[in-house]
Amino acid sequence: MIARVCYQLTLMNIITERIAIVSPLVVCKKSLIDCGLQIRVWELVFEPWLDGKTPQLTVNFIANIYEQRGHQHSINSVQFNTFNNARYLASGDSEGRFIIWTLSDEPPNKEPCGEDADLPPNKENWVMQKGRIHHDHDVTCIAWQPNSCRVASVGRDNNLLVHDASTGKRVLTVHNLREFPNGITWDPLGRYIITQSTDRKLELLDAVKGAKLKLIDAVDMPSLTFSSHITDPKPTKLFHDAQMMSFKRLPAFSPCGQLVIVPCAHIESRDKNFYGNYVFTRKEAVSSGKPSWILPSPKATFLVKMCPVLMALDENTKENYSGLPHRVLWLSLTDQAVIFYDSQHCGPIAYVDNIHYLKLTDASWSKDGKLVAISSMEGYASFLRLSFDQWGTKVTTAPSFEATPEKVKKTKKKRISTAPPVQSSPVPPPAPTTPQTPRTSSLLKFFKPPPQAATPEPESEKPKKKRIVLETLTID
Repeated sequence: MIARVCYQLTLMNIITERIAIVSPLVVCKKSLIDCGLQIRVWELVFEPWLDGKTPQLTVNFIANIYEQRGHQHSINSVQFNTFNNARYLASGDSEGRFIIWTLSDEPPNKEPCGEDADLPPNKENWVMQKGRIHHDHDVTCIAWQPNSCRVASVGRDNNLLVHDASTGKRVLTVHNLREFPNGITWDPLGRYIITQSTDRKLELLDAVKGAKLKLIDAVDMPSLTFSSHITDPKPTKLFHDAQMMSFKRLPAFSPCGQLVIVPCAHIESRDKNFYGNYVFTRKEAVSSGKPSWILPSPKATFLVKMCPVLMALDENTKENYSGLPHRVLWLSLTDQAVIFYDSQHCGPIAYVDNIHYLKLTDASWSKDGKLVAISSMEGYASFLRLSFDQWGTKVTTAPSFEATPEKVKKTKKKRISTAPPVQSSPVPPPAPTTPQTPRTSSLLKFFKPPPQAATPEPESEKPKKKRIVLETLTID
């Protein structure tokens, strides 16, 4: 069943496998699905239907990636690189084996390979890169650097490893990360890496040095209003505990890097539970670690995937809680539903559920933002096609954002000038500002208390300036 809230979605064809599909990924015109010990690549083609207008999705087999010295256990995570036309592919299994595959220019082997001999011959030749990359336990999640030069992975050994994509050489290791980290995302501006784990913690790390910068797990929660229920103000853990069973707990940066969307939001109040996604601004995530807004959902969410396309603001509504000059779209998964949000509206803008019998496992956007792939435990992959005419207008030129004050403060060095002082101009030049739209008032802004007006000090309590007299002492 597809519930259309504000915008149109269309359910397309379905790919069937014999076991659970854990990681579907759509890049360019390719769709990737991991299945058992093998990785299968498909081509997605839209062809006109009988009426000649409605495009229908057809799926063509491309390759079955398999090698005898490759994965020997079930694959947990697979990721194409999003740069340079997806010529690299990273995969990790439940034994801890991590492999980087490269698309070779040599012709592929025409004979069937792998467990299924009924598949047609491969059309692409994917070669396993030399070098042994290994975690001590299951590889749970993979993330590529924005320029695809490096790839990061986390596993049940509580380690984060970063490798060079072209050579397979390890360039960074972070030990004792958290208890069972199963989510990782890379900052599109290249400065941070964020991991999320089942011990109800979110950690911000330096992407270059691997230093742990911020641990986010609990805040002093004020009184909140969910529908007709009012919660009590108290210290609260932000995220769901380990009783929420999912393959991943995956946060995501917005394509512009100014927002961080984190799933698994869970607020307990007396005998009721409330779920949703936290929205952090980039500045708050780095400095205070407090979320700025919470977007509700009917059930617990475990994964967030951002649309790679930025949209113009919706002119039909005046609200814009994020204050960004553009609109960011993303989806969030529960065990049975796909919920669509944006950075302008305070609630979901589209809702899809009951499209699979068993639990959902993962989702992915296409590069143009018009297609969403969804996988499930029963071995099916569904595709949703978005009608962008109703969703909004694309932003052709993405706005540029300056570095945050925290970054400037750390990188700026003090210099002692020997030049003579210059008299300041009586009219100071205007400071450069980033274009933003005015933010609207919302009940979701409960994490930021209103600023209190400073009370003037009485004249009697102000400290009086002391006059210091300097005397010269002479020694006879």
